[in-house]
Amino acid sequence: MNRTDYWQWLKTDAELAEACPLWQQSAAIMVDTEFMRTDSYFAHLGLIQIGLQDRVWLIDPLDIKNWQPLIKVLEDEQVIKVLHSLSEDAEVLSSALGAQLKGLFDTQIAAALLGMDQQMGFARLVESELGVSLPKEVTRSNWLQRPLSEEQCRYAADDVYYLNQIFIGLATRLHAQQRFDWVVEDSNRVARDSQPSDPKRYYLKLRGAWKLKGERLYCLQQLAAWREEQACSANLNRSRVLSDAEIIQVAQTMPANLSALKGLKDLHPRKVRLYGDAILSIVASAQESSRDLWPERVPGPLPVDQAELYKQVKARVMAVADCHGVPAEFLARRKQLEQLVRSGCYSGEYEIPEALTGWRRPLLAEPLMQLLLEHPNDQDQ
Repeated sequence: MNRTDYWQWLKTDAELAEACPLWQQSAAIMVDTEFMRTDSYFAHLGLIQIGLQDRVWLIDPLDIKNWQPLIKVLEDEQVIKVLHSLSEDAEVLSSALGAQLKGLFDTQIAAALLGMDQQMGFARLVESELGVSLPKEVTRSNWLQRPLSEEQCRYAADDVYYLNQIFIGLATRLHAQQRFDWVVEDSNRVARDSQPSDPKRYYLKLRGAWKLKGERLYCLQQLAAWREEQACSANLNRSRVLSDAEIIQVAQTMPANLSALKGLKDLHPRKVRLYGDAILSIVASAQESSRDLWPERVPGPLPVDQAELYKQVKARVMAVADCHGVPAEFLARRKQLEQLVRSGCYSGEYEIPEALTGWRRPLLAEPLMQLLLEHPNDQDQ
């Protein structure tokens, strides 16, 4: 193949609509995006790449208006969409196009399941699997400029061109181990988790939230929700409104007036000027709130008795991982194991976290449940 013309542009609604039926009839297509995210809440989509065998299409999102034909392909579970480290791609395609990706295969997840690094970058994977070194010079270039340079087009096209070859090799090995479906399941879960969370639950992501309770925790919840709505409506990076540390500090101190708010360490005067009244209103509302509005306390570090049980659970995870040749970190994260231990440490009624269902249930969750049910809980002592 002449490597100077192996991609083609799709710049109109008609061109996109004409190409989509071919992709929808395919067993698998390669997908990638190029976007820019600086101080904005939403990433600015600059390019969509679709690959099929040795053909590549570059889709111009700055010109196309009717995305329904592509959305139909992206949401078709019968067509495998192959991406690498898909969470940001799924997020940007959702926000820009309104597409909820399904039928996914993440080559980063596949590589981890086959014993490679969990966070294997695409360039390193290509070099490891194919012996090809991809250039990186235009990675952070301006993907919203038009026309894109020849180097940018080649870089973008190469991503899905080599992604196809990577997919063939990984899929062959996974099918031999009967683990192809594991990757699809995990990839779809990552895509679901990449969707924006309920603003009123965002406080659960804040480090240090477990230290607060009562009206202060309620204040934190309301501040975090307000920030999400403010950042989303103005398309601003969250930290441009308030950083996580600033939200925690406000909730901890509950400033009663503008002078107290200005006295908070590292809170920029610009933020006080722009958002001071709104912040103080949220604080005042929290101080007047009734107990029935207060959220449940956020779990903190495991207490000593649960920490000991966690060690036993972690050891069982390691044993299962060794037995099945799967990286332990890939099987379960610490947060998931702590959630499992907490769920029934005192009652004995353990609940399997959603992340440990699916193919992980018989492989890991059931052995862990057996271990936990054999362990005496505080009610038995």
